[in-house]
Amino acid sequence: MYKSLFKRFKEQDSKEVFAHFRYRADQCETWETPFEKLAGKAKREDWNFSQSEFKKDGINFPILTNYLNYTFLRHQKQKTVKFSTDNERACFNTGLQTPEGKDIYITFFKNRNTEELDQPAWVLYGFFDTYSEKLRDFEPLPDIAVYIKDPADLVIDLGYQLEVNYAHIVKEHKERLPYVLQENETLAINAIEGAVKQLQHRIKRNYKLAIPSWYEEKIQLLLPLSITDDQNADVALVADKDKERKKYFIRTVLAIDQAYVDARLITAPDRDWLNP
Repeated sequence: MYKSLFKRFKEQDSKEVFAHFRYRADQCETWETPFEKLAGKAKREDWNFSQSEFKKDGINFPILTNYLNYTFLRHQKQKTVKFSTDNERACFNTGLQTPEGKDIYITFFKNRNTEELDQPAWVLYGFFDTYSEKLRDFEPLPDIAVYIKDPADLVIDLGYQLEVNYAHIVKEHKERLPYVLQENETLAINAIEGAVKQLQHRIKRNYKLAIPSWYEEKIQLLLPLSITDDQNADVALVADKDKERKKYFIRTVLAIDQAYVDARLITAPDRDWLNP
């Protein structure tokens, strides 16, 4: 089992990586060029963070690179990466579509330079939609990665209680909270408790505030927690559903940028509140 689709850091062992993503530095390309090409082929979507504190110089597609990597890992687990009959080419469904609604597939060919250049076993070939002859070897074409077993998990059950571990959030994840609360546990707990009460009223009036996400092989719901500003979420609560006890257990919070990254694996979430 590969640990990633492409190298996630420079020192990563090539044997842990599925494919080498080539780019031409002599033609002013960068390591992000393959992702830029995919973004240009797909329906328009913001693949960078919108808030300046989350942005990094020289990185323009952080959400897309994460999305593609974890989509591959899901395909790998479900054994839905497809190989040509001669095992010289590989392909999987990216889950993205062209503006015309055609699925986009990523394809690879066998790498002949694995030993000489210390590269992964496969090399990125390109991104193609269903019109392309390049996909002929993979008919019938592979389907999208599947995350959902029970559609009910995608919608919050208003009959369930929210069980929040306030102490754990404040002690273990205080760096994700607004700065004013990070050094005062009592103030932080009181502020979060008040925000959770407001959240419960908001959810009853708009159940769509709960956004499904994918983490550690399960569906979770992300809930907006507005602590310092009634109009904007400071962090996202992560709710784990316990069907037997009819509760959502909330043991952690995420920064808005990480919450969006996790949610994007399932679908492009509405940026009403999840807007990193």
